[in-house]
Amino acid sequence: MGTDIRVFQGNQIGGCVTVISTEVDGVVHRIMVDYGSSLPGSDTTEDFEYPWESEPVDAVFFTHYHGDHVGRLMDIPGNIPLYMGATARQVMINIQTALTNVKEEGEKHKQELEVLQDNNRIHTFQLNGRYYDHVTDIPGFKIEPYSVDHSAYDAYMFLIEVDDPKYENGKRVILHTGDFRGHGRRGKVMLPVIKSFVHRNGRKVNTLITEGTMMSRMNEKVKTETAMMYDAAEYLKEHKYAFLICSSTNLDSLASFYQAAQMAASPFRRYLYTYNEYYSVQLRTFSDTAGRFSEVYQFENVHSLLDLHKELNSANWAKTMTKKELMEKTGFLAIIKPEEWCEKFLDPFIDDYKSGKSKMDQMPVIIYSMWEGYVQEYLKDENGNRINNKAKNQAWIDFLKKQEKKGVEIKHLHTSGHASPQMLADVIKAVAPTDEIYPMHTEHPEMFKKLDIGEYAGRVVKLNDSGILEV
Repeated sequence: MGTDIRVFQGNQIGGCVTVISTEVDGVVHRIMVDYGSSLPGSDTTEDFEYPWESEPVDAVFFTHYHGDHVGRLMDIPGNIPLYMGATARQVMINIQTALTNVKEEGEKHKQELEVLQDNNRIHTFQLNGRYYDHVTDIPGFKIEPYSVDHSAYDAYMFLIEVDDPKYENGKRVILHTGDFRGHGRRGKVMLPVIKSFVHRNGRKVNTLITEGTMMSRMNEKVKTETAMMYDAAEYLKEHKYAFLICSSTNLDSLASFYQAAQMAASPFRRYLYTYNEYYSVQLRTFSDTAGRFSEVYQFENVHSLLDLHKELNSANWAKTMTKKELMEKTGFLAIIKPEEWCEKFLDPFIDDYKSGKSKMDQMPVIIYSMWEGYVQEYLKDENGNRINNKAKNQAWIDFLKKQEKKGVEIKHLHTSGHASPQMLADVIKAVAPTDEIYPMHTEHPEMFKKLDIGEYAGRVVKLNDSGILEV
Protein backbone atom coordinates (compact mmCIF):
# COMPACT_ATOMS: atom_id res chain seq x y z
CA MET A 1 0.00 0.00 0.00
CA GLY A 2 2.69 2.53 0.92
CA THR A 3 1.89 5.73 2.74
CA ASP A 4 -1.22 7.78 2.08
CA ILE A 5 -1.41 11.43 3.18
CA ARG A 6 -4.55 13.51 3.02
CA VAL A 7 -5.05 17.07 4.20
CA PHE A 8 -8.66 18.11 4.64
CA GLN A 9 -9.68 21.78 4.52
CA GLY A 10 -6.05 22.76 3.99
CA ASN A 11 -6.96 25.70 1.74
CA GLN A 12 -8.19 27.77 4.66
CA ILE A 13 -6.83 29.14 7.93
CA GLY A 14 -8.15 26.86 10.66
CA GLY A 15 -10.05 23.60 10.67
CA CYS A 16 -7.27 21.73 8.87
CA VAL A 17 -7.08 17.96 9.40
CA THR A 18 -4.27 15.62 8.35
CA VAL A 19 -4.70 11.86 8.04
CA ILE A 20 -1.71 9.57 7.44
CA SER A 21 -2.18 5.88 6.63
CA THR A 22 0.04 2.84 6.19
CA GLU A 23 -0.39 -0.93 6.05
CA VAL A 24 1.12 -3.39 8.52
CA ASP A 25 0.62 -7.15 8.03
CA GLY A 26 -2.35 -6.54 5.76
CA VAL A 27 -4.07 -4.14 8.19
CA VAL A 28 -4.38 -0.41 7.49
CA HIS A 29 -3.43 1.85 10.39
CA ARG A 30 -4.06 5.59 10.51
CA ILE A 31 -3.26 8.58 12.66
CA MET A 32 -4.93 11.98 12.52
CA VAL A 33 -3.36 15.33 13.35
CA ASP A 34 -5.89 17.88 14.70
CA TYR A 35 -9.65 17.90 14.37
CA GLY A 36 -10.82 21.48 14.83
CA SER A 37 -13.48 23.91 13.74
CA SER A 38 -13.26 26.40 10.89
CA LEU A 39 -12.55 29.97 11.97
CA PRO A 40 -15.11 32.78 11.75
CA GLY A 41 -14.92 34.33 8.32
CA SER A 42 -14.00 31.11 6.57
CA ASP A 43 -15.81 30.20 3.36
CA THR A 44 -16.56 26.84 4.98
CA THR A 45 -20.12 26.97 6.30
CA GLU A 46 -20.08 23.38 7.52
CA ASP A 47 -16.96 21.38 8.39
CA PHE A 48 -16.49 18.08 6.61
CA GLU A 49 -17.31 14.90 8.51
CA TYR A 50 -14.55 12.35 8.62
CA PRO A 51 -15.72 8.75 7.82
CA TRP A 52 -14.76 7.26 11.19
CA GLU A 53 -16.39 3.88 10.59
CA SER A 54 -15.15 3.15 7.08
CA GLU A 55 -11.65 4.61 7.64
CA PRO A 56 -10.94 4.06 11.37
CA VAL A 57 -8.18 6.01 13.04
CA ASP A 58 -5.79 4.53 15.63
CA ALA A 59 -5.16 7.83 17.42
CA VAL A 60 -5.60 11.60 17.11
CA PHE A 61 -2.67 13.92 17.85
CA PHE A 62 -3.34 17.57 18.70
CA THR A 63 -0.70 20.17 17.92
CA HIS A 64 -2.15 22.72 20.40
CA TYR A 65 -5.29 23.92 22.14
CA HIS A 66 -6.73 26.54 19.76
CA GLY A 67 -10.32 25.83 18.74
CA ASP A 68 -9.47 25.53 15.06
CA HIS A 69 -7.33 22.52 16.02
CA VAL A 70 -9.25 20.93 18.93
CA GLY A 71 -12.74 22.35 18.47
CA ARG A 72 -14.35 19.11 17.30
CA LEU A 73 -12.79 16.85 19.89
CA MET A 74 -16.23 15.62 20.97
CA ASP A 75 -17.01 14.39 17.44
CA ILE A 76 -14.18 11.85 17.68
CA PRO A 77 -15.44 8.33 18.58
CA GLY A 78 -14.89 7.50 22.23
CA ASN A 79 -12.65 4.49 21.60
CA ILE A 80 -9.90 6.53 19.89
CA PRO A 81 -6.92 7.62 22.06
CA LEU A 82 -6.10 11.33 22.12
CA TYR A 83 -2.56 12.73 22.42
CA MET A 84 -1.69 16.29 23.50
CA GLY A 85 0.66 18.36 25.64
CA ALA A 86 0.19 18.19 29.41
CA THR A 87 -0.16 21.95 29.82
CA ALA A 88 -2.40 22.14 26.76
CA ARG A 89 -4.64 19.59 28.42
CA GLN A 90 -4.84 21.64 31.61
CA VAL A 91 -5.59 24.83 29.69
CA MET A 92 -8.47 23.05 27.95
CA ILE A 93 -9.71 21.68 31.29
CA ASN A 94 -9.73 25.22 32.67
CA ILE A 95 -11.77 26.44 29.71
CA GLN A 96 -14.33 23.65 29.89
CA THR A 97 -14.62 23.97 33.68
CA ALA A 98 -15.51 27.65 33.29
CA LEU A 99 -17.97 26.94 30.47
CA THR A 100 -19.93 24.38 32.50
CA ASN A 101 -21.62 27.38 34.11
CA VAL A 102 -23.03 28.56 30.77
CA LYS A 103 -26.74 27.80 31.01
CA GLU A 104 -27.39 27.07 27.34
CA GLU A 105 -24.49 24.67 26.72
CA GLY A 106 -23.26 23.73 30.17
CA GLU A 107 -24.02 20.04 29.76
CA LYS A 108 -22.00 19.84 26.54
CA HIS A 109 -18.99 21.35 28.28
CA LYS A 110 -19.37 18.97 31.22
CA GLN A 111 -19.11 16.06 28.79
CA GLU A 112 -15.97 17.49 27.17
CA LEU A 113 -14.50 18.08 30.62
CA GLU A 114 -15.05 14.41 31.46
CA VAL A 115 -13.18 13.38 28.31
CA LEU A 116 -10.26 15.69 29.08
CA GLN A 117 -10.04 14.29 32.62
CA ASP A 118 -10.08 10.67 31.42
CA ASN A 119 -6.54 9.40 32.06
CA ASN A 120 -7.26 6.20 30.15
CA ARG A 121 -8.07 8.07 26.97
CA ILE A 122 -5.87 11.17 27.15
CA HIS A 123 -2.14 10.65 26.64
CA THR A 124 0.25 13.55 27.27
CA PHE A 125 3.76 14.06 25.91
CA GLN A 126 6.35 13.43 28.62
CA LEU A 127 9.57 15.44 28.71
CA ASN A 128 12.60 13.18 29.06
CA GLY A 129 15.69 15.33 29.45
CA ARG A 130 16.12 17.30 26.22
CA TYR A 131 13.26 15.74 24.28
CA TYR A 132 9.76 14.31 24.64
CA ASP A 133 9.26 10.55 24.75
CA HIS A 134 8.45 9.08 21.35
CA VAL A 135 5.08 7.47 20.72
CA THR A 136 5.67 3.93 19.43
CA ASP A 137 2.53 2.00 20.36
CA ILE A 138 0.70 2.58 17.05
CA PRO A 139 1.55 -0.12 14.47
CA GLY A 140 3.57 1.25 11.57
CA PHE A 141 4.29 4.62 13.20
CA LYS A 142 6.81 6.36 15.39
CA ILE A 143 5.84 9.91 16.39
CA GLU A 144 8.36 12.33 17.87
CA PRO A 145 6.82 15.50 19.39
CA TYR A 146 8.91 18.70 19.42
CA SER A 147 7.88 21.89 21.18
CA VAL A 148 7.42 24.91 18.91
CA ASP A 149 6.80 28.59 19.52
CA HIS A 150 3.23 29.73 18.88
CA SER A 151 0.63 32.05 20.40
CA ALA A 152 -0.63 28.92 22.16
CA TYR A 153 1.81 27.69 24.78
CA ASP A 154 2.68 23.96 24.71
CA ALA A 155 2.34 23.65 20.93
CA TYR A 156 4.07 20.86 18.97
CA MET A 157 5.30 19.76 15.60
CA PHE A 158 5.47 16.03 14.89
CA LEU A 159 8.27 14.08 13.22
CA ILE A 160 6.51 10.96 11.97
CA GLU A 161 8.27 7.84 10.71
CA VAL A 162 5.89 5.59 8.78
CA ASP A 163 6.48 2.04 7.61
CA ASP A 164 6.79 2.21 3.83
CA PRO A 165 8.87 -0.28 1.77
CA LYS A 166 9.25 2.28 -1.02
CA TYR A 167 11.59 4.39 1.09
CA GLU A 168 15.11 4.04 2.44
CA ASN A 169 15.27 1.76 5.48
CA GLY A 170 11.58 1.01 4.96
CA LYS A 171 10.54 4.32 6.51
CA ARG A 172 8.89 7.40 5.06
CA VAL A 173 9.77 10.44 7.18
CA ILE A 174 7.13 13.17 7.50
CA LEU A 175 7.43 16.46 9.41
CA HIS A 176 4.13 18.10 10.38
CA THR A 177 4.88 21.59 11.72
CA GLY A 178 1.50 22.48 13.20
CA ASP A 179 1.28 26.24 13.82
CA PHE A 180 4.60 27.89 14.64
CA ARG A 181 6.60 31.09 14.41
CA GLY A 182 10.16 32.30 14.71
CA HIS A 183 9.65 35.71 16.34
CA GLY A 184 8.42 34.60 19.77
CA ARG A 185 10.60 34.06 22.83
CA ARG A 186 11.21 30.40 21.99
CA GLY A 187 11.14 30.75 18.22
CA LYS A 188 14.91 30.90 17.85
CA VAL A 189 15.25 27.20 18.74
CA MET A 190 13.16 25.99 15.77
CA LEU A 191 16.03 25.78 13.27
CA PRO A 192 18.51 24.21 15.76
CA VAL A 193 15.90 21.56 16.65
CA ILE A 194 15.53 20.70 12.97
CA LYS A 195 19.29 20.44 12.61
CA SER A 196 19.99 18.46 15.79
CA PHE A 197 16.90 16.30 16.23
CA VAL A 198 14.90 16.11 12.99
CA HIS A 199 18.10 15.40 11.03
CA ARG A 200 19.66 13.34 13.81
CA ASN A 201 22.15 10.76 12.51
CA GLY A 202 21.72 11.99 8.95
CA ARG A 203 17.98 11.33 8.82
CA LYS A 204 16.27 12.92 5.82
CA VAL A 205 12.73 14.25 5.70
CA ASN A 206 10.76 13.05 2.69
CA THR A 207 7.57 15.05 3.19
CA LEU A 208 7.01 18.43 4.87
CA ILE A 209 3.48 19.42 5.89
CA THR A 210 3.58 23.06 6.95
CA GLU A 211 1.30 25.89 7.92
CA GLY A 212 1.25 29.04 5.78
CA THR A 213 -1.08 31.42 7.57
CA MET A 214 0.83 34.55 6.66
CA MET A 215 1.19 33.73 2.96
CA SER A 216 -1.74 36.11 2.40
CA ARG A 217 0.25 38.85 4.20
CA MET A 218 3.56 38.54 2.40
CA ASN A 219 4.58 42.19 2.97
CA GLU A 220 3.49 42.46 6.59
CA LYS A 221 6.28 43.48 8.93
CA VAL A 222 6.37 41.12 11.90
CA LYS A 223 7.22 42.49 15.33
CA THR A 224 9.04 40.19 17.72
CA GLU A 225 7.40 39.38 21.03
CA THR A 226 10.25 41.05 22.90
CA ALA A 227 10.03 44.20 20.78
CA MET A 228 6.31 44.39 21.50
CA MET A 229 7.06 44.10 25.23
CA TYR A 230 9.42 47.10 25.10
CA ASP A 231 6.90 49.09 23.06
CA ALA A 232 4.26 48.28 25.67
CA ALA A 233 6.59 49.32 28.50
CA GLU A 234 7.16 52.72 26.89
CA TYR A 235 3.43 53.16 26.39
CA LEU A 236 2.59 52.13 29.95
CA LYS A 237 5.13 54.62 31.34
CA GLU A 238 3.00 57.34 29.73
CA HIS A 239 -0.35 55.68 30.49
CA LYS A 240 -0.48 54.22 34.00
CA TYR A 241 -4.20 53.33 33.85
CA ALA A 242 -4.55 50.72 31.14
CA PHE A 243 -7.10 48.10 30.21
CA LEU A 244 -5.90 45.18 28.11
CA ILE A 245 -7.75 43.03 25.56
CA CYS A 246 -5.76 39.83 25.03
CA SER A 247 -6.60 36.14 24.69
CA SER A 248 -6.52 34.21 27.96
CA THR A 249 -4.46 31.48 26.29
CA ASN A 250 -1.84 33.67 24.60
CA LEU A 251 0.83 33.16 27.24
CA ASP A 252 3.66 34.98 25.48
CA SER A 253 1.72 38.18 24.93
CA LEU A 254 0.25 38.08 28.43
CA ALA A 255 3.79 37.74 29.76
CA SER A 256 4.92 40.60 27.54
CA PHE A 257 2.30 42.98 28.92
CA TYR A 258 2.75 41.86 32.51
CA GLN A 259 6.51 42.36 32.31
CA ALA A 260 6.00 45.66 30.48
CA ALA A 261 3.79 46.89 33.33
CA GLN A 262 6.50 46.04 35.86
CA MET A 263 9.16 47.78 33.74
CA ALA A 264 6.95 50.86 33.48
CA ALA A 265 6.40 51.01 37.25
CA SER A 266 9.99 50.16 38.27
CA PRO A 267 11.24 50.23 41.01
CA PHE A 268 7.69 49.62 42.19
CA ARG A 269 5.22 46.93 41.13
CA ARG A 270 2.11 47.31 39.06
CA TYR A 271 -0.72 44.90 39.73
CA LEU A 272 -2.58 42.97 37.05
CA TYR A 273 -6.37 42.73 37.39
CA THR A 274 -8.65 40.24 35.64
CA TYR A 275 -12.35 40.38 34.88
CA ASN A 276 -13.17 36.90 36.22
CA GLU A 277 -11.77 33.94 38.14
CA TYR A 278 -11.32 31.82 34.99
CA TYR A 279 -8.70 34.21 33.66
CA SER A 280 -6.84 34.09 36.97
CA VAL A 281 -6.89 30.28 36.87
CA GLN A 282 -5.23 30.28 33.45
CA LEU A 283 -2.53 32.64 34.68
CA ARG A 284 -1.85 30.37 37.66
CA THR A 285 -1.61 27.40 35.31
CA PHE A 286 0.98 29.22 33.21
CA SER A 287 2.92 30.30 36.30
CA ASP A 288 3.01 26.71 37.56
CA THR A 289 4.11 25.22 34.23
CA ALA A 290 5.95 27.63 31.94
CA GLY A 291 6.98 29.61 35.00
CA ARG A 292 9.13 26.69 36.13
CA PHE A 293 11.39 27.29 33.13
CA SER A 294 11.46 31.08 33.03
CA GLU A 295 10.55 33.91 35.41
CA VAL A 296 9.13 35.77 32.42
CA TYR A 297 6.09 33.49 32.64
CA GLN A 298 5.38 34.03 36.33
CA PHE A 299 2.36 36.17 37.20
CA GLU A 300 2.75 37.14 40.85
CA ASN A 301 0.50 40.16 41.43
CA VAL A 302 -2.88 39.18 40.01
CA HIS A 303 -6.13 40.46 41.50
CA SER A 304 -9.81 40.61 40.63
CA LEU A 305 -11.55 43.57 38.99
CA LEU A 306 -14.68 42.74 40.94
CA ASP A 307 -15.64 44.59 44.13
CA LEU A 308 -13.94 47.87 43.23
CA HIS A 309 -15.35 49.48 46.36
CA LYS A 310 -14.11 46.82 48.75
CA GLU A 311 -12.07 48.37 51.55
CA LEU A 312 -8.45 47.31 51.89
CA ASN A 313 -5.92 48.03 54.59
CA SER A 314 -2.21 47.65 55.19
CA ALA A 315 0.15 48.29 58.08
CA ASN A 316 2.04 50.65 55.76
CA TRP A 317 -1.01 52.80 55.00
CA ALA A 318 -2.16 55.77 57.05
CA LYS A 319 -5.78 54.83 56.33
CA THR A 320 -7.84 52.24 54.51
CA MET A 321 -8.42 52.51 50.76
CA THR A 322 -10.95 50.95 48.43
CA LYS A 323 -9.59 48.70 45.70
CA LYS A 324 -10.45 51.41 43.17
CA GLU A 325 -8.54 54.05 45.15
CA LEU A 326 -5.51 51.76 45.30
CA MET A 327 -5.67 51.24 41.53
CA GLU A 328 -5.84 54.99 41.01
CA LYS A 329 -2.86 55.57 43.30
CA THR A 330 -0.51 52.91 41.91
CA GLY A 331 -1.71 52.57 38.33
CA PHE A 332 -2.92 49.29 36.89
CA LEU A 333 -3.11 46.90 33.96
CA ALA A 334 -6.60 45.38 33.88
CA ILE A 335 -7.77 42.67 31.49
CA ILE A 336 -11.25 43.02 29.99
CA LYS A 337 -13.19 41.70 27.01
CA PRO A 338 -14.36 43.97 24.18
CA GLU A 339 -17.97 43.43 25.18
CA GLU A 340 -20.64 45.72 26.58
CA TRP A 341 -20.80 44.09 30.01
CA CYS A 342 -17.17 45.08 30.65
CA GLU A 343 -18.15 48.75 30.69
CA LYS A 344 -18.90 48.30 34.40
CA PHE A 345 -15.12 48.07 34.90
CA LEU A 346 -14.22 50.98 32.64
CA ASP A 347 -16.88 53.57 33.39
CA PRO A 348 -16.13 54.19 37.10
CA PHE A 349 -12.60 55.30 36.19
CA ILE A 350 -13.69 57.30 33.15
CA ASP A 351 -16.53 59.07 34.97
CA ASP A 352 -14.52 59.90 38.10
CA TYR A 353 -11.63 61.26 36.07
CA LYS A 354 -13.91 63.48 34.01
CA SER A 355 -15.73 64.73 37.10
CA GLY A 356 -12.56 65.26 39.10
CA LYS A 357 -13.67 62.87 41.83
CA SER A 358 -10.54 60.72 41.60
CA LYS A 359 -6.82 61.41 41.96
CA MET A 360 -6.16 60.04 38.46
CA ASP A 361 -4.12 62.46 36.39
CA GLN A 362 -5.12 61.03 33.01
CA MET A 363 -7.83 59.07 31.23
CA PRO A 364 -7.53 55.28 31.12
CA VAL A 365 -6.56 53.71 27.79
CA ILE A 366 -7.32 50.39 26.13
CA ILE A 367 -4.60 48.21 24.60
CA TYR A 368 -6.01 45.89 21.95
CA SER A 369 -3.72 42.87 21.48
CA MET A 370 -5.53 40.47 19.20
CA TRP A 371 -5.67 40.06 15.44
CA GLU A 372 -6.74 43.37 13.91
CA GLY A 373 -8.98 41.60 11.40
CA TYR A 374 -11.57 41.06 14.12
CA VAL A 375 -12.04 44.82 14.60
CA GLN A 376 -11.74 46.11 11.04
CA GLU A 377 -14.91 47.12 9.19
CA TYR A 378 -13.39 46.11 5.86
CA LEU A 379 -10.17 44.78 4.34
CA LYS A 380 -8.23 45.86 1.27
CA ASP A 381 -7.26 43.71 -1.68
CA GLU A 382 -3.86 43.79 -3.37
CA ASN A 383 -4.96 46.84 -5.38
CA GLY A 384 -6.04 48.79 -2.31
CA ASN A 385 -9.76 48.35 -2.96
CA ARG A 386 -12.13 47.79 -0.06
CA ILE A 387 -13.42 44.25 0.31
CA ASN A 388 -15.79 42.63 2.77
CA ASN A 389 -14.23 41.46 6.03
CA LYS A 390 -15.95 38.17 6.80
CA ALA A 391 -13.97 37.72 10.03
CA LYS A 392 -14.95 40.99 11.68
CA ASN A 393 -16.70 40.97 15.05
CA GLN A 394 -19.19 43.82 14.86
CA ALA A 395 -19.88 43.77 18.60
CA TRP A 396 -16.18 44.28 19.30
CA ILE A 397 -15.97 47.08 16.72
CA ASP A 398 -18.98 48.81 18.28
CA PHE A 399 -17.52 48.44 21.79
CA LEU A 400 -14.21 50.05 20.86
CA LYS A 401 -15.89 52.87 18.94
CA LYS A 402 -18.10 53.57 21.94
CA GLN A 403 -15.09 53.85 24.25
CA GLU A 404 -13.35 56.18 21.81
CA LYS A 405 -16.39 58.47 21.90
CA LYS A 406 -15.94 58.64 25.68
CA GLY A 407 -12.39 59.88 25.11
CA VAL A 408 -10.57 56.58 25.66
CA GLU A 409 -7.52 56.04 23.46
CA ILE A 410 -7.31 52.64 21.75
CA LYS A 411 -3.77 51.40 21.27
CA HIS A 412 -3.12 48.43 18.98
CA LEU A 413 -0.14 46.35 20.11
CA HIS A 414 -0.02 42.82 18.76
CA THR A 415 2.24 40.34 17.07
CA SER A 416 1.29 37.32 15.00
CA GLY A 417 1.31 33.79 16.35
CA HIS A 418 2.35 32.45 12.94
CA ALA A 419 5.52 32.16 10.92
CA SER A 420 6.49 35.03 8.65
CA PRO A 421 7.14 34.17 4.98
CA GLN A 422 10.86 34.49 5.66
CA MET A 423 10.65 32.05 8.57
CA LEU A 424 8.69 29.63 6.39
CA ALA A 425 11.40 29.81 3.77
CA ASP A 426 14.11 29.24 6.39
CA VAL A 427 12.28 26.20 7.78
CA ILE A 428 11.71 24.69 4.33
CA LYS A 429 15.39 25.02 3.45
CA ALA A 430 16.43 23.65 6.85
CA VAL A 431 14.11 20.65 6.56
CA ALA A 432 15.15 20.08 2.92
CA PRO A 433 12.28 17.70 2.04
CA THR A 434 13.34 15.20 -0.61
CA ASP A 435 9.89 14.64 -2.14
CA GLU A 436 7.11 17.13 -1.50
CA ILE A 437 5.76 20.02 0.55
CA TYR A 438 2.10 20.04 1.52
CA PRO A 439 0.91 23.57 2.43
CA MET A 440 -1.99 23.83 4.86
CA HIS A 441 -3.63 26.36 7.19
CA THR A 442 -3.44 28.94 4.40
CA GLU A 443 -5.76 30.64 1.96
CA HIS A 444 -2.95 31.07 -0.55
CA PRO A 445 -0.95 27.84 -0.89
CA GLU A 446 0.12 28.91 -4.39
CA MET A 447 2.20 31.68 -2.81
CA PHE A 448 4.65 29.06 -1.48
CA LYS A 449 6.11 28.93 -4.98
CA LYS A 450 7.06 32.61 -4.63
CA LEU A 451 9.17 32.02 -1.54
CA ASP A 452 12.94 32.14 -1.89
CA ILE A 453 13.33 28.37 -1.52
CA GLY A 454 15.08 27.46 -4.75
CA GLU A 455 14.49 23.89 -5.94
CA TYR A 456 11.93 23.24 -3.19
CA ALA A 457 9.39 25.48 -4.94
CA GLY A 458 8.90 22.67 -7.44
CA ARG A 459 7.97 20.26 -4.66
CA VAL A 460 4.91 22.18 -3.46
CA VAL A 461 1.69 20.26 -4.09
CA LYS A 462 -1.77 21.69 -4.61
CA LEU A 463 -4.58 20.81 -2.24
CA ASN A 464 -8.30 20.54 -2.68
CA ASP A 465 -10.82 20.31 0.15
CA SER A 466 -10.87 16.53 0.27
CA GLY A 467 -7.25 15.60 -0.32
CA ILE A 468 -4.30 16.35 -2.53
CA LEU A 469 -3.86 17.10 -6.20
CA GLU A 470 -0.27 17.37 -7.40
CA VAL A 471 0.50 20.39 -9.58
